[in-house]
Amino acid sequence: MNIGYTEALKEYDYDCFVFSDVDLIPMDDRNTYRCYSQPRHLSVSMDKFGFRLPYDHFFGGVAALSKEQFLKINGFPNHYWGWGGEDDAIFNRLSAKRMSISRPDGNIGKCRMIRHREKLNDPNPERFNRIRNTKQTMDTDGINSLKYEVIKVEKNVLFTNITVDVGNP
Repeated sequence: MNIGYTEALKEYDYDCFVFSDVDLIPMDDRNTYRCYSQPRHLSVSMDKFGFRLPYDHFFGGVAALSKEQFLKINGFPNHYWGWGGEDDAIFNRLSAKRMSISRPDGNIGKCRMIRHREKLNDPNPERFNRIRNTKQTMDTDGINSLKYEVIKVEKNVLFTNITVDVGNP
């Protein structure tokens, strides 16, 4: 996520960033993918969870943050490997910086999840420890500590595919 943010800013001075799981399809076009004065959680009603939030501090799926909001929380943590935890870490970062989250109405924020093989997505065994220690690590693990090497950039009409090397976990 941090790499996408950083590489996008090399192309244009964007002021809004929407981070979306690739397997989510919005169901209502009134759910505008734009930034607000607060970080915006856009996928508040997913079919996977019976069209309701699975828990109050859920910030997963689709979220919009302004450049200023993203920098204030030092972006996403870089030390998450495998499946799970990064969405909760972002919620914790926002909370630590006393930022409130806005959400659309549940009918407008509906999303469908494309079926995929979750069995192949190994959970990160360190995710719960990492989430628990968000406040202690957020100032040193994020945009300000990002290290990667761009291997290849493929510009297509609707997207840019950037292949990078981030090293070993």
